[in-house]
Amino acid sequence: MAKRIYLSPSNQLSNSYATGNTNEMAQCNKIANATATALKRCGFEVKVGKSGDSMQNRCTESDSFKADIHMPIHTNAYNGQVTGGTRIFCLNSNGRKACQAILNELGKISPGTADSISYQTGLYEINVPKALTVYVECEFHDTKTGANWIINNTANIGEAICKGLCSYFGKKYVASSGSSTSSSGSPGTSSAFKSYIVRITPSDGVNIRKGAGTDYAIVGAIAQGGAYTIVAEKTGKGATKWGKLKSGAGWIALDYTEKIR
Repeated sequence: MAKRIYLSPSNQLSNSYATGNTNEMAQCNKIANATATALKRCGFEVKVGKSGDSMQNRCTESDSFKADIHMPIHTNAYNGQVTGGTRIFCLNSNGRKACQAILNELGKISPGTADSISYQTGLYEINVPKALTVYVECEFHDTKTGANWIINNTANIGEAICKGLCSYFGKKYVASSGSSTSSSGSPGTSSAFKSYIVRITPSDGVNIRKGAGTDYAIVGAIAQGGAYTIVAEKTGKGATKWGKLKSGAGWIALDYTEKIR
C-alpha cells in the first residue's frame, strides 16, 4: 500500500521576503506543489492543503486522509542578517529518523549551513495530527541570499524533500524525465569535477548571476564571509573564472573568493 503524505504549506501571507516582491505563503504553496509532483512520481499518495487554510482544517483533513506523514512546509526568518539553513522540527525522538532523512537532502543544497533538528512540543501542527509530523523550515527568507535561493530553487527543494522521504521509507527515488538531478549529486553537476568550498572576501559581497559572466542577469547576492560549495567552473566575461554554486542559485566570480577546502 502506498504511503500517504499530507503537505501543509504555510498560510503566513504577511511574512514578506527580502527580495522578489513575494511572501512565505506564496512560495510555500509553490514548494508544496513541487514536492507533491515529485512524490507522486515516486509512488506516494499525496494531498496538499488548500492555500491559506487554517491549521485546524489542515489537521482534520490530514487525519481523514490517514496520512503516514504530516508535513508543514515553511520558510524561516530571524533578523535579516542570517541565512541560517534548514531547520526541521518533530515532537520527540520518534520523528528524528524521518527528519534526518530530509535534512540529509535539503540541507546540502541550501545556502545556509546552520542546519538542525529539534523537538518542539508547542506547535499545533506537531501536536494535533495523528500522523508523524515532520515540520520543514526550508531556509531563511529575510535575507536576499536566502530569499533568492528559495525563489529560484522551488523544484530542487521539492525534489530534495522527496528524496528524503524515499530514503526514510526505503523507496527508490525516480527523477523526472529530462532532469539532470540524480540521487547522488546536485542539479547539473558533472561527476568528473571535484567540488570545493570558497569564502567570500569583498566587504560588499558578490553578486550571483544566472550564468558564468557579467553579461548574465543578477539573480541574488552573497555577503562577505559566507562559505559556499562550488560544483563547476567556467570562463566568462568580467572575471578570470566563474564558479557554479551547489545550491543551484547561480554563478559567482571566483576572483572575489578564497578557497578554504
